[in-house]
This record gives sequence, structure tokens and C-alpha cells, in this order.
Amino acid sequence: MGNIRKIKVAIVVSHPIQHFVHLYKALAKDQNIELKVFFASNIGAKAYFDKDMNTEIKWNIDLLTGYDHEFLPEAEFISKTGFWAINNSSIFLALKKYSPDVVQLHGYAQLTMLRALFWCRFKSIPVLLSTDSSLLFRRALWKMLLKDIVLTKLFSFFYGVIATGDNNIAYFKKYGVKADRIFNAPFTVDKVLFTNARDRKISVRAEYRAKYEIANEEVVLLFVGKLMPLKRPQDLLDALSLAQAKLGQAVKLVAFFAGDGVMRKELESQALLRNSRAIFAGFINVDLLPSIYAMSDALVFPSDREAYGMSAREAICVGLPLIVTDQIGCVGFLDAARPDYNALVYQNSDVSALVKNIVMLANSTQKLSEMSQASLRVAHEMREETSVAGFIYAVQDAFKNSKNRN
Repeated sequence: MGNIRKIKVAIVVSHPIQHFVHLYKALAKDQNIELKVFFASNIGAKAYFDKDMNTEIKWNIDLLTGYDHEFLPEAEFISKTGFWAINNSSIFLALKKYSPDVVQLHGYAQLTMLRALFWCRFKSIPVLLSTDSSLLFRRALWKMLLKDIVLTKLFSFFYGVIATGDNNIAYFKKYGVKADRIFNAPFTVDKVLFTNARDRKISVRAEYRAKYEIANEEVVLLFVGKLMPLKRPQDLLDALSLAQAKLGQAVKLVAFFAGDGVMRKELESQALLRNSRAIFAGFINVDLLPSIYAMSDALVFPSDREAYGMSAREAICVGLPLIVTDQIGCVGFLDAARPDYNALVYQNSDVSALVKNIVMLANSTQKLSEMSQASLRVAHEMREETSVAGFIYAVQDAFKNSKNRN
């Protein structure tokens, strides 16, 4: 018997995104498909200034090796990721030349993605959609009514969707995607870095606590993200002093801010005035973040709104309990932050509830340990192999049904 032909898969995405390349590399090793990723721009592939983080960022990971990819000709001239900015007319020719069996689009709110969808529809090639959108955030009534019409129609043009968890699934169902066309593939992380941090957690914890002059018995509450109002780092700083007052001298708390931004100086001043135990480490690159997670005792995610919340997805890989608001996309019983299992969930902006959750965790080494083990179990369920299997199943299902129709 001859070899079975691999299914040719094209992924179209705005730019090399540090959180997604791990999936591309894993998919490239799979024997069922032949993969090529088309980038609309080269944003992220080189150093850039992040105005929200208030620092220059150059990712300390290889974003481009380990899988076949192509930058579209317009990539060099695109510097933003908005609807009108990501506009590559060359996507028609690129897809025609590659001749994929199945195409996966990352998002739909960019002209290049709509161009690719149009081409696939014309060529009768099945298209899969992935996006981290959810129904969590409050929107104007007219926007909700418009989305009901537009997205229900738009999503009907896709064969199916690749979902990341409960809130994402609810979003797709809201706009008419049938359950049998929703394929689960959790977000992936850097398997090597996080496995190493988990397996060496005791020594990594000791090393990094020594580096930042944190005592072993201190309870480290970690914040990862931009220091800007939307992320509400102020809530953690406010909760820190209130929780410490409730705990007294029996437990010592440390708030560790891994990130930079417009609020940093103000937060540092407040911490100094209050004599709060807060460490502002600035931007920490992706290669060092696993060690920062391993050094900490819990991740606090106080944002007003977060489409997904990759730091929570990463934190569970080294066994961190989570304290998150109800406006984080990864909250759900099939996702990274599972209420009352490995996560304590509170209403966003409710600092008193945040204080209560911090005190509850910090006061009980047993609770910390139980939630830490729960996070490790969740991380195992969401491991890379699960994501690859979900993606491959979606591709095979789309390819099989498109062949049957033809």
C-alpha cells in the first residue's frame, strides 16, 4: 500500500505571536498533516516599543524555527494589527500557490482574514476559525444586536471553530455554531521551559527568592502584566496592605509585579508610603517567566477585562493557585481557572473580596497545597498533546466532510 497523503493545512495569522508558535511547532511534527503558517506582518519578530508596557520588547524565544512559514509581501510595511491595517491582497496568490486542503484563520476582524475566507469559499476549501473572544464584557445594546446579525452570518461561512475553553465555546454557540462543529484545543505554552521550572521548582524557588531577597516563609502574590488601569494592579496593592493587617505578623505577604507601564511610578510611591512589601521587577521576558511563577505562591489576576489570560494558563503549569476576577476569559470548568478547584473567583473591582481570598489562601498551607496540586492536574489535562489532538481532529473532520460533499 502507498503512503496516505497528508492533509495540507494553512494557518493565516496577523503576526508571529509568542503564545501560539508552540502549537505550530508541535503540529509540524504530526504525521497527519503538512503545515504552513502565513504571517500578514512581522510585528513581534523583531524588537518593538510597547507603549502600554512602556518598554522595548524583544521576545527571548525563537518564534520562527520548527515549522514552515511565509511572510506575505506586505508584511514589512504593516505596523499595526487593526481591521484596516492587516490588509494583504497577496493572500490570494499565496494560498493558491500552496493549495491547502484546510485553512485555519486566527480571528476574523482583519481584512486579510476576510480575503482568505472569501478565497476559500470560492474554491470550496473548508475554513476553521480560532479567536479568544467571549461574552464576558458589557457592550452597548446596538453593538450586541449588530453582532447577532453579522457574526451569525459570518460564522456560518466557516466549517467549524477551534475553541479554547468554556467562555470561548459559549461565544461561538451564541452566534449559531453547532456543538459538533466546535473543536476543543487549549492554548499551548512552552513545554520545555515550563516542564523544567515545574520539575526544578524547589531549587528555582530558592534561587529566585534569594535574587529578589524574599524569605522562604513569605507568601508571594504574583501579578503578571502591564501596569495600566485596565489591568487593575492598584487592586492588588490595596489588597496587600488590608490583607496583611488582617493576618498580622503570623504570615508575611509580598506582592511581586512582573511588568511595567504607566502606573509603575505611582504604585511604587504608594507602596513606599504605606511601607508595603511590594517588588516591582519590570518587564520579565518569556524565557525567565517560568522561574518567576515557580518562585511564587499564587497568581493574582485583578483585570477589569481580559480576553483570555495567558498568565493564568502559564501559572498552573508550575502549580500556582489562582485568584482571578470574573472577567477573565480562562475562567471555566473546562479551562485553566476552575472556580473553587484551583481558582478563587471574585467580582472585578471588589477589593474586599480580593482581600478575603488572599487571607483565605495565605492562612492555610493545606489550602495552598490542595489548590497547587489541582492546578497541576488542570495543566496536565490541557497539555500540548491535548491541543494537537483537538486541532488535528478538527482538520480531519473538515477535510473528510469536504471530500464527501465534492
